[in-house]
Amino acid sequence: MKDTLLSVQDLKVYFRGGNTVARAVDGISFDIRPGETVCLVGESGCGKTVSALTILDLIPRPPGEVMGGKVLFRGTDLLKLNETGMQKIRGNHIAMVFQEPLTSLNPVFTILDQIGEAILVHETVGTDELRKRCIQLLKDIGIPSPEQRLKDYPHQLSGGQRQRVMIAMALACNPELIIADEPTTALDVTVQAQILNLMQSIQQSSAMSVLYITHDLGVVANIADRVYVMYAGIIAEQGNTEQIFNKPRHPYTQGLLASLPARSRRGQRLHSIPGTVPNPAYKPPGCPFHPRCPLAVPTCKSQFPGMVDLGEGHLSRCPVMGN
Repeated sequence: MKDTLLSVQDLKVYFRGGNTVARAVDGISFDIRPGETVCLVGESGCGKTVSALTILDLIPRPPGEVMGGKVLFRGTDLLKLNETGMQKIRGNHIAMVFQEPLTSLNPVFTILDQIGEAILVHETVGTDELRKRCIQLLKDIGIPSPEQRLKDYPHQLSGGQRQRVMIAMALACNPELIIADEPTTALDVTVQAQILNLMQSIQQSSAMSVLYITHDLGVVANIADRVYVMYAGIIAEQGNTEQIFNKPRHPYTQGLLASLPARSRRGQRLHSIPGTVPNPAYKPPGCPFHPRCPLAVPTCKSQFPGMVDLGEGHLSRCPVMGN
């Protein structure tokens, strides 16, 4: 598709340990168009972060191994690039905001050193110009007294400020795509809202694309254009935000939505999906969700389901609900 910025096609990423093979990502496909926000959502352990790290070739090898698929960025398969080629992509065209800024930022370097490095990897910039750009980046992301903050070390900033610095580093070279891996998980609710509003504002002003990885459906409802629901390394359902939240057609998606607190259910016990996500090294045969599914039929235990096309880009990997 001409209007596709990133296209992940049948991506498989396995991890080997001893005699076992963990199929962390087991054949997922998704697209991101210019200027849109795509959310990859699912429980912890479903393969969301592994998928994101593979896009930028950040999976440790070994034990990780890409077993198949393509990651096309403007038509170029990133999986075929060598390290030099990937260095030109990382930060310059695709940037990542990691989940834990305190562990992602280097504790022995100042904020100026770390934002500046993100620029100098791709550009030749004088000292004065570099400082000016770093100050402007901190202003753009809403950090007060940016001149002073440049001298600080990560431990001297609050959690929200550290996350804003991570965003500034990601924005340093004006990338076309930002991958945000649960960037608000460790923050309180008020700061979460500020960070989300900041990212939306930046996206609207720069027309960049965002791949947002989260397990928080409340966040997804507020920011997503399209949603991919992951389970046990596969895409269980995909569609636009209205389709996923108002017309879910996979039992797993329905279970996730039913687990959300709601005023109409005040005083009632919260719904939970029974069981746990299967170990990627020991997935059940057939549909990986069938041991937890209230609608499972005998064929679900033996046949891996294909995607059912529900129209208008809405797809579900459930033949029981999809028909």
